[in-house]
Amino acid sequence: MSRWKTVRLTEVACVNPRRPKELADLPDEYPVTFVPMPAVNQFMGTIEHGETKPFKEVKKGFTYFAEGDVIFAKITPCMQNGKSAIAKGLANKLGFGSTEFHVIRPNDGVITAEWIWYFVRQESFRKEGAYHFRGAVGQQRVPSEYLENANVLLPPITEQRRIVAKLAECMERIGEAQQLRKQAKLEARGLEHAAFHDAIAEGINECGWPLGTLGDVATSFRYGSSAKAHAEEVGTPVLRMGNITNGYLDYNDLKFLELDERDLRKYCLKSGDILINRTNSLELVGKAAMFDKSDGNWVYASYLVCVDVDRSRVMPEFVVGVLNSRMGRDFVLATARRAIGMVNINAKEMARFPMPLPPLKEQAAIVERLRSVRTTAESLRDELASPGIEQLRSAVLRKAFSGEL
Repeated sequence: MSRWKTVRLTEVACVNPRRPKELADLPDEYPVTFVPMPAVNQFMGTIEHGETKPFKEVKKGFTYFAEGDVIFAKITPCMQNGKSAIAKGLANKLGFGSTEFHVIRPNDGVITAEWIWYFVRQESFRKEGAYHFRGAVGQQRVPSEYLENANVLLPPITEQRRIVAKLAECMERIGEAQQLRKQAKLEARGLEHAAFHDAIAEGINECGWPLGTLGDVATSFRYGSSAKAHAEEVGTPVLRMGNITNGYLDYNDLKFLELDERDLRKYCLKSGDILINRTNSLELVGKAAMFDKSDGNWVYASYLVCVDVDRSRVMPEFVVGVLNSRMGRDFVLATARRAIGMVNINAKEMARFPMPLPPLKEQAAIVERLRSVRTTAESLRDELASPGIEQLRSAVLRKAFSGEL
């Protein structure tokens, strides 16, 4: 690091450069790139899905930047999330974007755009930026003065390029690890359902379990309330499509209904009731979960079907496991009706679902065995959800800007 020096960012770059006068002479139909905030991939430092627009649509009310500039989100929470990118591939090398971007233009031959981008991506830089926020809560922004007064460690240009190449290689490996973790999380999520399917297939093929239908063992199919729910915690909590998660009910993110006594009796859930998504995306329609609370009043929304089953013949948990297994998914995919943006299956169609009917003792053994699978799967998901990947990115950047890379 003997040849590194600390300089003000404004000594080696221009913060929020002014529009050149010649822009005023551009024809209205001149194509340029428009970049909304969601188009920025902060992990790759790239602009994705930028839109080509005529100059007349963006020449007023948007932030100007050019090919090779670094754009940096100034508003919370985008700033803390590291929303920033190097402007590349712009139509006619001109870009316009959200007014919530700061623009940093590197001085050629002194500092590279990549070095600036990695610099502002540092967790320490973003945390310090939050201390300089101005504005009301929820609309706080980093002022341009924070960037202008920032000190940046600056090695020679050849050293910048060497370190940047090493950083790019490291970040690529970290990205690959992140994708593997994401895939592992998806596989962990399906572990329990796959195990249930295997147990069912074994019982049908090797033990000769009889097959009936869901309608054979159901004592009722009921649709939920279509009353408009509200977020204020007044009235009765209502379970909706989004509360069915991975075969279980998530009792967070609730909304509430104010129902009269008649409707409350009509839609009130009891422990052991089975809720099924009757309208959703193709991936989620038909997914089921068991209501397992015994205290207070809970109701359910109209996009769910509530199924009560004869518990002298089947355990509700066993039925839910079968519905969520591959056997259940195959039936739903073959039966559900496609509509624009949604897929639907009704109670009459669900009643035809083929239901294996082993003795209750065998059902209980399968349910108990698969509870241990669920515990293992949840432990794996918790481990995979740890923030290690982002911490690794931060550690690599710290090493780079301390001369250790």
